[in-house]
Formats: sequence, C-alpha cells, structure tokens
Amino acid sequence: MGDDFGGDMGDTGGAGLRFGLLGPLRAWYGERELELGRPQQRAVLAVLLAAAGRTVAVPVLVEGVWGGAAPTDPRKAVQLAVSRLRTAFRPYTGDDPERLPLVRVGDGYALRVPRAVVDTAAWESLLAEAGRLREADAPPQEIREVLRNAQRLWAGEPLAGLPGPHADAVRARLTEQRISAEETQLELDADLGDRTDLTAQAEALALEHPGRPRLTAVLMRALYQSGRRAEALAVYEDARPSLPPDAPGPARLHLRILREDATLLPARPAPATAVDTWQTPDQLPSGLADFTGRAEEVDTLADRLCGAGGRAVVVSALDGMGGVGKTTLAVHVARHVRTRFPDGQLFADLRGADRTPPGPGAVLAGFLRALGVDPADIPPDTRERSALYRSALAGRRVLVVLDNAADSGHVEPLLPGSAGCAVLVTSRHRLAGLAGAHQLRLDTLSPEQALELLARIVGADRVAAEAGTAEEVVRACGLLPLAVRIAASRLAADPALTLAALAEGLRHQHRLAELSDGERTVEATFALSYQRLDPELARAFRLLSLSDAPDLPLPCAAALIGRSADRTDRLLEGLVDLNLLHSPRFGRYGFHDLVRAYARGRLATEESAADRTAATDRLLDFCLATARNADRAARKAEPAELSLLGAAVASPGHPVADGADAVRWMRDQAEVHAAVIALGCADPALPLDRAAELADRMGAVLPERTQTGVIVDLAGHIAEQAAARGEHGPLALARYLRGSMLWHINRYAESEEEIRRAVELSERDERTERVLAKALITLGSNARTHGRYAEAAEHAGRAAELFHRLGAERAEGSALGEFAFSAARTGRLAEARDAAERCARLMSASGPVSAAIGRYYLARVLRLCDDPEAALDHAVGAREEFTALQVTVFAAAAGDLAARIHAEADRWLLAVDAAETALPLARRTSANLEAALLHTLGTALTGLGRPRQARACLTDSLEVYERLGLEEEAAQVRALLTR
Repeated sequence: MGDDFGGDMGDTGGAGLRFGLLGPLRAWYGERELELGRPQQRAVLAVLLAAAGRTVAVPVLVEGVWGGAAPTDPRKAVQLAVSRLRTAFRPYTGDDPERLPLVRVGDGYALRVPRAVVDTAAWESLLAEAGRLREADAPPQEIREVLRNAQRLWAGEPLAGLPGPHADAVRARLTEQRISAEETQLELDADLGDRTDLTAQAEALALEHPGRPRLTAVLMRALYQSGRRAEALAVYEDARPSLPPDAPGPARLHLRILREDATLLPARPAPATAVDTWQTPDQLPSGLADFTGRAEEVDTLADRLCGAGGRAVVVSALDGMGGVGKTTLAVHVARHVRTRFPDGQLFADLRGADRTPPGPGAVLAGFLRALGVDPADIPPDTRERSALYRSALAGRRVLVVLDNAADSGHVEPLLPGSAGCAVLVTSRHRLAGLAGAHQLRLDTLSPEQALELLARIVGADRVAAEAGTAEEVVRACGLLPLAVRIAASRLAADPALTLAALAEGLRHQHRLAELSDGERTVEATFALSYQRLDPELARAFRLLSLSDAPDLPLPCAAALIGRSADRTDRLLEGLVDLNLLHSPRFGRYGFHDLVRAYARGRLATEESAADRTAATDRLLDFCLATARNADRAARKAEPAELSLLGAAVASPGHPVADGADAVRWMRDQAEVHAAVIALGCADPALPLDRAAELADRMGAVLPERTQTGVIVDLAGHIAEQAAARGEHGPLALARYLRGSMLWHINRYAESEEEIRRAVELSERDERTERVLAKALITLGSNARTHGRYAEAAEHAGRAAELFHRLGAERAEGSALGEFAFSAARTGRLAEARDAAERCARLMSASGPVSAAIGRYYLARVLRLCDDPEAALDHAVGAREEFTALQVTVFAAAAGDLAARIHAEADRWLLAVDAAETALPLARRTSANLEAALLHTLGTALTGLGRPRQARACLTDSLEVYERLGLEEEAAQVRALLTR
C-alpha cells in the first residue's frame, strides 16, 4: 500500500485522524483526543499502525501483543480489542460504515489510514532529509535545524506503558534512532561552538546511555571547548571500560586533546551567549558629503583593508598632527569598503589626546555589547574581555576603526584574531610598536585640495571672485582640513563676510598667537570663529567644554548651560553648523579635542569660578535626579534606597519610561556620570553628597561587571576628597560603595576593610543610618562567605531592624534572607524559617526580580531545615524566574542550590544535569559559584562511579577556592580529594 492509501477517507469535516507513537500512543480527530482504552487494545492499534495499511493476521497480532503469555481465547481477545477500538473511532466515523478505518480482511485486520497521519512518518522523513543534506555537504546549521525539527515531534518514551514484544521492538528501534539523531545534533553543535549548554546535555545523555562512543566523544569535546581539559581527559578514562573495543573514536580524541589540537575548537566560536544573539554592528559615523582630495591615500588604505582574509588580521595605522583630517579620512575609507565586511563595522574614539583616556577594557565592553553579548556575560578583567572579543569575531569579517589612539598599548587588546577582519587605527603619533601594521603618514592638504574644500563649502563663484585672497586664507589655515572647514563655515554662515576680511582677521590672530606649529594655526582659526559668535552661542561653547565626557546628550547639555531643551538644541546645532561641535549620533554633541582645548581656555578666562560651579551644580543635580528616576523604573526602589544620604535635588530629571529605558540611559551616560562626579570632586564649593549618591545609583541600576571597576575607582576618589574635606556622610557612603563593589568581584579582604570603615563612620551619626544598614548587609555577606555564620547573622539582623524602622520593606526582606541563612547554619532553625518566610512575603510585593530573590532565600533555608522537597520546589521555581528575567548570577546560584539538593538525596543524574546547566552562567558571573558548582559536580560524579572526572572537577574547585581565600570550602574539597 502506498503512503496515500485511503486519501482523505471521505472526510468533509476538516481535519482527520492523527496518531502519535513518539510518546504514549495517542489519537486525535481534529483537535479532539480519542479515548483508546486499555493497554492491550492500544497495543493492538500499535501493531496495526506499524503495518501501514497492510493486513495483519490474528496470530501475528496475538504474538505481537501477548507474546508467550496469550490469553485462553486469543482470537476472542483480539476481536474484543478491535470492537472497542471501533467504538473509540466513532467520533470520526459516526454511523457511516464506509468511514470505518479498522476493517476485517480475511483472517486478519487492517487499519486503512494514510501513513502521513502517524508522527513516525514525519520523524523518518526528517531523518532522511538530514542524511541527504549531510551527503551533500550542506551547511551544518541547516542540517541541525532539520534535526531540531525532528526532535520536536517527540512527547516522551515511544509507546510508553504498552505491553508485548511488538511494542518493545518498536520502542527499542525508535529510541535508538532518537539517540543516534541526538548524537549527530550534538556533534554539529560542537562543530559550530554556539551552545553554552552543550556540556550539560552531552553529560546527561552520556550518563543515561553509558558505553556509546559517539556520546563519550562529544562530551569530551564539549568539555575541552569550555576550557575543562582535565575533565575531558578524565571522561575517557572513566568510560573506557564500558566502550566497545572496536570504537577508536574516543581514543583518538583523547590523544588529540593531550596534544591540544586546535582543530577541536569550533570553526567559529560563539560569544558568551548563544550565536543567535549575534548582532551586526553598524557603528561608523556618517561621512562628510564635501569630502575632498586624498585620492591616493583613499586608494592605498582601501586596497590594504580589502586584503583581509589572508593568514593574519590586516592592520593599517594612520598618523598625523591634530586637525589634519585623520578621522575624516578613516571614516570615508571605512564607509567606502564596508560592503567587504558583511558581518559589521565597529568604531571607537579612544580619546588618546585626553587627560585621562578610557582604557581598552571600557572600549571592549562597548564592542561586546554591540556584538550581542549580554552585559551580564562580559567579564570584569580586560584580558578576559579581549579573549571573548576575539572569540566573538572568529570566522567573521568585521571592520574595526580605532580613532585617536594614544599608543600601541591602547590598541593591542582591541585587535581581532580573525584573519577575515581588518583594523584601521588613527593616532597623532606613529605607532611603531604595533607589530605588522601598515603605516601611513597623513600630511596637510595641497594648496589645490585646500582651495577645492573651501570652494565646496562656500561656493566656487565666491572663491573664484577672490582667488588670490582665497589662497591666502587656506595658507593662513596651515592647509589643515579642520581649520579650512571652520573658516569656510564662518564664511558660509555670513554671506556679507568677504574673503579679504577673513584673511585680515586670520593675519591678526597669527600675530597674536606668534604661530610656531600647526596646532597654533588651528587655534587662530578657532579664535576668529569664536569672536564672531553671539554671546549665547559663545557661552554654550565655553560651558560645554567643562565635562571630560566624550559627548553629551541634549538633556544633559541643557542642564549644563541652564537653558531649555529647545533653546539648547538650537544653540548646539548652530555650533555644529560652524564646525565648532560635532554630533556623533542623533541628540549627542561633542568636541574635536583641539576645539575642546581652545574652549577650555576661553572658559578659564571668561567664566568666573562661581559660574563654573553653578554649571557643574546644574549637571550634577540633573544627573542624580534622572538616576533616581531610573532606579524607580528599573527596581521600583523605595525612598530609603533611592537616597542613602538624603541629598536634595532641585531638578525633576529626565523622565524614564521603564526598566529597559532605565538601563539604556544609565549605560549610555556612564561616561557622563563619571565625568560629572570628577567635576564635583574637583570643585570644593560643591558638597560631595550628590556625587557619592550618583555613584551609588550607577551600581544599583546597572549592576554589570563592566561597571564594577569604574565604580570602585570613583568611590575611592570620592572617599579621598571627602576625607580631605571632612565630609562625614559622603565618606561613609563612598567607603560602603567601594566595599560593596569589591565584594561583587570577589576581592573579599579589601571589601571587608572598606565596609568596616563604613560601619564605623556610619555608627557615629544617625543621619547615615541608611548607609549603616546597607554596609551591615555587605559585612554580613562577607562573614557568611568565610563561614562566620554567627557574625553574619548578627550583622544581617541589625540591618533588618534598621530597614524596618526606615520603612524599607524590600531591603528589610533582603536583610532577613541573609539573616535566615546564617541563623540556620548556627542551628537556630525555627527562627531562621520564620525569617525566611517573612523575607519571601516582603519581597514578593516588590517586583518579579525581588520576588524571585525571596524564593531563593527561602529555598536556602528550607534545605537547612530538612525540608528538601519544598526547598527544591522553590529553588527550581526561582531558577526559572531568574532565567526568564535574565538575572544571570542568581540563576546560577539557584541552579547550584537545586544541584546540591539533588546530590544530598543521591539523585546523581539530576544533580549533574542541574550543575552542568548552571556552570556556564557561574563562569561568567561569580568565581565563588563556579567553585561551588564544580564541588557539587565532583560529588555527583563520584556517586555515579566516574572517579577521574569527579577528581578533575574537585581539583578545579579547590584551585578557585584557594585563589579566593575561602579556607572552609577549600578544606571540604581537600577532604574529598584525599579519600
């Protein structure tokens, strides 16, 4: 019989019959599930479905369903099963015997339905398609997607619960097909390298199906790819006794791992998150429509960049004096060749001429976010960021433009490793230390090119009318594109201004400046343009230079100059038109560094100290007010948490719509906030309370590891200034904030020292009791981390009392959660359970993240109170909630807790699965959690009889604990290793 046997069986009512064998045997008519009755009659149906429309004799049915244990009257038993099945089909057949699918044929029965209505048909068709694609060398992603679609058909064990030899045989055949398909899919996953959960799935399958060479090999490779080489080797040693002697795959892989074979790594490693999160960056600034000249340089650079794809990454370094047009040329060339780099273009202004240029770590964090890496997955260490960046770019064709580099060290961590990528660097200095770079020196424009640029901006007729004077103008500009452009913009803005008048003005400025180099030439041009600004424009020009931030958004600029947003927009756009400001993207404004230096000179000369203080005061006030708005939107922060010092703000701040908007604003303004905090610290006329609170809000709203080091430094600077000024409150807050950030990056000893100083300072003055409460929680957490549970409970209990008095319910709940865990570890179980349950109630009313944290705190205590099943329920629920909310560190912590509970109940397979799932998250967020999960994993693998792999996990765990200085945990692991 063909697959189309029976057609649509006369069904005129829409959907027909469907059958599922890839799980418990089920049948549907349309959306209605049919009741198929007892296991024996389901088994009869399974035999008939497997026959695909062919007649099955009664003896064959009896043997398939009952085997050697046939009933007394087997024929009658078959007849009864068939009769009941026909009754089950009645919703489909009605009273029409012609629609009856189950018919008698001679001495047997046939089920006349199309093969396509059985899910195994789709399963086998997809497997065949995957096979054809592999033979045709199709892209691995395409093959994997077919296999994923096939796996989605499954609903559990095939023919689950059905008796008889036939069901056993079908179950075995389909199960083997499924495992083999999973092996193929995992091998493709390993080739592609884009799944962070590969190890967890491979481990679970290898433990469930021991002795399978392909599963053993893919687990070894997954461990090796995730940096767990010792465990990969140990897997082979543990599995070798159970492997077939004629299966050389794992043995060969073992040797390749010993040799550290680089081809075992994926052809295109993924970023820390799944490759599906890859974003194609498009960060190039817009080019200039009036770009002029430089044809030879454009061709040279374009040829070099388009040569990417050889054995090494192409790096071109462009150097020249300030104002000579390096950035303009680099952007023009990059836009010219961008189609040769289909995976995107990255751009960063390294601000090498600034007093304190940003380090490469900050630039890497921005690049990684642009490439789709979740901020929570970006490591704090610059070297780790650089490695992740290179992995993310491996196998890609991305153009990277690094503008205004200070030196080679500024650039090297930002270079990709992939030969398909290319880098274009600009600097005022020759980057001789940049190995392998093509160097190109950029000189001033030729007189002809400078005149052409002038004509394109002011009009050819106007230049032609005063040709001799025009050449004098461009020579007075030193033939520097920046100076020519600014002078031309002044002419374009004032049609009554003649070239002769402009030339005379430039001659006058040259005499004043006593020019000695090109930058002085540019300064003379700035002066001429500045003197023609109206007072409002000139004031805005001066005040905008106050901040060290590379650029300012319009709302911050409006606050700084003290004008409405609309008025500020008109002023700044006027300065952009005159080329005294640039707008790197919509709504943001910044200076060329030479222009900023000139503006600061005017600021120091023409603005009083009081005016400069007032401008800083307005910007700081606005930034803090907006940060509080962001905290309300992101965390529903309570009043006691929003302002730990009670600093007053006059500005309403910028409105923040929701949590996503809050994170976006705080991330985009991180450099602005750091700059305004520095201004506040540098101005003795401004109290430090708002600067300290702004730094605190930065950590609260944007708790990303990319920010942690920045906040540590800011808090240290604030503390230094506060101590010198004798400002008690800001000093206490800065000490607490620095200690808290240090704790989050596992620098426990430094953290405790800072927090103890914060507690001591805060206990002297009741006005700092909010700081005291926060500091006590961190001090308690540090004591808990080091196993000093009685001390931890005391600190957390005090914090809870303070927050209760302040009316801060969520903060009180968090403190109770810390208290409860430490109290339980000291044996105060009833008190601990009551506190944990109150914690969960308080935090459940404060948004989904807080509610999940409350569940996690409760789960920790229930485990210690000998209620493991309730603890597991809350731990798993919290883990799912954290995962959905993308709160990575807590998702890892809840996963670790679930793994421990399973291990303590000797549910080794479940413990391994939970630990392996959480381990990649912990590696990206917390070294302490990573060590704890490796400890749990080692314990579970020991229980499963995998001693070598267990030892490798425990050895890694011990190494991390010793590095963190956590002696109690290290001693526990040592004890396991010495057994």
